[in-house]
Amino acid sequence: MHSFFRLLLILIILPIIGTLGFHWIEGLRWIDAVYMAFITLSTVGYEVVSPLSDPGKIFVIVYIVVGFSVFFYSLSQIGEMAVGGDLRRLLRRRLMNRQIKDLDQHFIVCGLGRMGRGIAKELSKKHQSFVVIERDAARVEEALQAGWRCLEGDATSDDILRLAGIDKARCLATVLPQDSDNLFTVMSARLLNKQLTLITRASNEAAIDKLKRAGATRIISPYSIGAVKIAQLMINPQLEEFIEIFGEHDLDIDLTVVKIDPHSRLQGLTLKDVQSQVKGILVVGLRREGQKLLMPPPEDEALQPKDSLIVVGPSRVMRGFMKSLGVSGN
Repeated sequence: MHSFFRLLLILIILPIIGTLGFHWIEGLRWIDAVYMAFITLSTVGYEVVSPLSDPGKIFVIVYIVVGFSVFFYSLSQIGEMAVGGDLRRLLRRRLMNRQIKDLDQHFIVCGLGRMGRGIAKELSKKHQSFVVIERDAARVEEALQAGWRCLEGDATSDDILRLAGIDKARCLATVLPQDSDNLFTVMSARLLNKQLTLITRASNEAAIDKLKRAGATRIISPYSIGAVKIAQLMINPQLEEFIEIFGEHDLDIDLTVVKIDPHSRLQGLTLKDVQSQVKGILVVGLRREGQKLLMPPPEDEALQPKDSLIVVGPSRVMRGFMKSLGVSGN
């Protein structure tokens, strides 16, 4: 990208140098100076505006030798970039940057390793708007080929986070390989957006406390989760199918938190009423503001504003449920 703009800048500067030279050395009018600069640079050989002085002739010789070489070298390089696909990728990334500016309430994924790639695939599968930040150029190209919005850069940088639209983002997940990088990313993101939901991974227990103090909303320890899962399967091997259901890519099942908005039509309805109106969903939990999570929730409990439901069901049914009833999902 930088090479392309340097070459483009050279192509712009060369005629400007020629124009200034003809204007100052020969005293030509600006329009005549511009005309002389372009016909000299292009070597088309049209008639000069006025006879040149000796200093003017020397300027023309130097201008032709230097300008002609640089001009056509720049053109050839731009041509190679276009043929090689660099220009196409450049234009695609510029278009993507404009698209990112228009995003609102989107997700940001920092790091495109195994975990980051898995997160991006799930978000894409669920048709969610998201931006990936990755410093490795090969992985960035991989993301662009997959149709994901991806920025090449360091996720710990405030500038790259701003470019990803952190001020309007809904949630950021940082799954970088090093805990120190995740810590700096969480700190930077929290300073830029106080309301942002921040989810991060931690590879050891020592990092968890630091990440909490830095402002992380949720901290995921893959090793701890894996240990709990293995213990559950050791004790109850029959639970394997149920535990795996949300990680199975072929099953279009969502586990979603549905918040009851102040003007939702769900107000006053019981959970039994909700499940009878929308076939295929199951309310497995209810959290009332300031109270503990109820699992399972009582079926005769009337819903109130700011209640949160934990609902499970097919993705298509869940989207229709939230859209038709005017509630928001997380």
